[in-house]
Amino acid sequence: MRAHSLLKPFLALWAGALLAMGAQAQQPQQAGSYPSKPVHITVANTPGSSPDVLARYLAQRLSEQWKQPVVVDNRAGAAGILAADGLAKAQPDGYSLLVGADGPITILPNIQAGLPYDARRDLVPVVSLGQIDFVLVANPKTGFRTVADFVRAAKAHPGHLNYASAGNGSPQQLSMELLKQKTGIYVTHIPYRGGPLGMQDVIAGQVDVMFIAVGPALPHIRSGRLVALGTSGEKRHALLPEVPTVGESYAGYRSGTWFGLFAPARTPQPVLDAIAAEAGRIVQAPAARAELALQGIEATGHPQRQFQTQVNAEYARYAQIVKAVGIKAE
Repeated sequence: MRAHSLLKPFLALWAGALLAMGAQAQQPQQAGSYPSKPVHITVANTPGSSPDVLARYLAQRLSEQWKQPVVVDNRAGAAGILAADGLAKAQPDGYSLLVGADGPITILPNIQAGLPYDARRDLVPVVSLGQIDFVLVANPKTGFRTVADFVRAAKAHPGHLNYASAGNGSPQQLSMELLKQKTGIYVTHIPYRGGPLGMQDVIAGQVDVMFIAVGPALPHIRSGRLVALGTSGEKRHALLPEVPTVGESYAGYRSGTWFGLFAPARTPQPVLDAIAAEAGRIVQAPAARAELALQGIEATGHPQRQFQTQVNAEYARYAQIVKAVGIKAE
């Protein structure tokens, strides 16, 4: 009995140590040891799109800094729903991230009921990465040279012309819907699994026009395979200074898109802070800004709280736009 009594304190210490070790093993990854294995960044767009370009630029430099592989996975389709849902169901440990944009985060939740994820509950904004303007492009065979040319033809033949987008609820679709509302035209929507895929059909003459990011469209505009009718920003685009903005013909028009890094809800805050600090530093570097600007991307790198405020404001803004334009899920 006496020996048993003497052992009791040691047994208690041993049990406590085991419990502590178990609890430590179950604790989420902390920033001090992050990352200790490969990080996967999903892009809700096809290869060659502006978000893909930015994701690969960021991944390469994060990998160099972290001394761990940072893998970019393209998961296009359903206007970003597949990618956003995949992130929502991923482990909240910082090893699964998403380069997300307004489409699946702030537009679709205002259009489509019954999404498999709740963007505001399941996804956490980490850091903003960049924003882009669109350019309205046409196949040369249409004969369009300006936005006004396109609008006149659409008014003369309602429903005869068509336009491509990156999918239902995508920023490209919303850009055209805003133009339709402002000009009173009707053109048929043809959604694709990504902007570059739609652009290829515009080049091939299967589709008449589309709004697409300036970067992917620029080589085809310069080669003459596409005609730039107008850019979507408040001022002329630095890469297409000779092309008027849509707003120059139709006052008040403005569209574009933004994108940033998102993580699953319940990812530990120290890990989010580590990711945001490193990613923000990379995209805010002067060399990065200059290189991304050549791709038509304006780098941002806003920290988490500022990005969260932006996402909340965009959600409310798109709720008003969707109601005013009357966009519905197709």
